[in-house]
Amino acid sequence: MKIKLLTGMLIFTLFLSNFGIISYADSYTATKIFYQPKMHNQNHNKFLNQHKKTQVEKLIHSYQNNFVSAINSGDFSLVSSDILPGSKICTVQKSTVKSYSERGIKERLISYKINSMSEFDNGDFRVVVNEKFYIQKGNQPLEYKEFENIYRVAKTNKGYKMSQILSVKILDSKTIKS
Repeated sequence: MKIKLLTGMLIFTLFLSNFGIISYADSYTATKIFYQPKMHNQNHNKFLNQHKKTQVEKLIHSYQNNFVSAINSGDFSLVSSDILPGSKICTVQKSTVKSYSERGIKERLISYKINSMSEFDNGDFRVVVNEKFYIQKGNQPLEYKEFENIYRVAKTNKGYKMSQILSVKILDSKTIKS
């Protein structure tokens, strides 16, 4: 019965596509949407959720590395493609890049780790990241700093972008003897 119903739906949708009522791609999609077993829908949703998380992870990776490059060169444009224009983080990080450049501060990313990631109802993400840096402030001794930063990542029509720093917590800070 199930196969006959599926075959009937497929023939009906192909019939509609032959008369230009729906395209072949639409008929295929319509057949899949209406007649997928529930388990397949759950697996598809898991795949979509994993795809979104992978995109956010790629953004965090790009942002971490590009922000350090922007700091070290004094060129905000190196990280601007990772940041939502006009957002709070855009304003703050643009100012930080300028200030650090003027004061001769350089950074080296040691490592970062995404501790958790959760999706808001609107498709944005809250991402908790542990970050470790060496920071050189002019001629002062080298510093080691570890942070736990919480970011808001916005879903845009151009993918995901950093939109806000929700919190910054210093977990460790020490001077490295030269």
